[in-house]
Amino acid sequence: MNSPSYFAQATALIAIAILLPLSGCNPFQNTSEAPKPEESSSVTVPTTPNPWEEAQLLHNLATDSTPIIAITISPDGKTLVASSFSGQVKIWELESAELILETKLDTEIRSIRFSPDSKIIASGDTRRNINLYDFATRNLLRTLTGHQSVVESLDFSPDGQTLVSGSWDQTLKLWNVDSGQLLQTLEGNQDMVSTVAFSPDGKYIVNGAFDGSIKLWDLSAPESPRAFAGHFDPIQKVRFSPNGDLVASCSSDNTVKIWEVSSGRIVHAFTAHGDVVTDIAFSADGKILVSTSRDQTIKIWDVATGQLLESISGNFVKALAISSDNQFVVTGDQDGQVQVWQSSID
Repeated sequence: MNSPSYFAQATALIAIAILLPLSGCNPFQNTSEAPKPEESSSVTVPTTPNPWEEAQLLHNLATDSTPIIAITISPDGKTLVASSFSGQVKIWELESAELILETKLDTEIRSIRFSPDSKIIASGDTRRNINLYDFATRNLLRTLTGHQSVVESLDFSPDGQTLVSGSWDQTLKLWNVDSGQLLQTLEGNQDMVSTVAFSPDGKYIVNGAFDGSIKLWDLSAPESPRAFAGHFDPIQKVRFSPNGDLVASCSSDNTVKIWEVSSGRIVHAFTAHGDVVTDIAFSADGKILVSTSRDQTIKIWDVATGQLLESISGNFVKALAISSDNQFVVTGDQDGQVQVWQSSID
């Protein structure tokens, strides 16, 4: 197992790969080969502009040496939350690493999300509950019940008024955040739901399931979800691009795919990982996608061209987050380490 210091070096490369100009001045060895046709539908030369010149490690934070399950950064960029396999939850002030809250629960927190205004934290757990907390007071606002199995994934609508939850009971549920009222149950998945996401305009929800299926729900006509077919093993994460035109997905079939929302076609299919792809995140401008894998590599992709920009060997990263202003990159790994990197952007 790699030591934290070795992983710190690997994570440094992630941040620098994202933040350095991509014009050939990277002083680190790129371990990727020239892209092959099956890596992506595009093989043109990367043109992604990158204004950052360097990055620095801000914090190396430890939980309790059990795998990180979920991490999230508040939309205002001030707060970091991480949950581990043992039920430990820690909340830090992101820039200073001041520990705001530490608690040990008798259940696993499978998903944590901030509301768009950063005032509410929602958590989904193995006891089938969704808890909403007032972040300022740390008080429990309400508990949402109705799922029949583990609540695996959560996301807020862009206006913060609706929360969507995905569960092992094969359903998605939409909740009114202010009242806690169950608004709608979306049925149609044939296996456990593993991941959910709202589109940036709030009109769509995408979900992935353990059978490798992806469904796109138009909330104006939710009775007829569209299926995106192309994965063959459980979907680990789905993410909308910041402009909502694309959906990225990663899977236990070792691949990452980028889909065009309007047509459902696969824009890029990335096959460079050698094991389960655990998480993905778009940069705030949508030009870069980062993927993490059980193969102990982190890969940096150019979204426009499909080019593999960098492949960095490190540790088994379980969870990934990029702040909404691109200032911070955060990773959580199999050993309970959370690392925070900051760019040099003004």
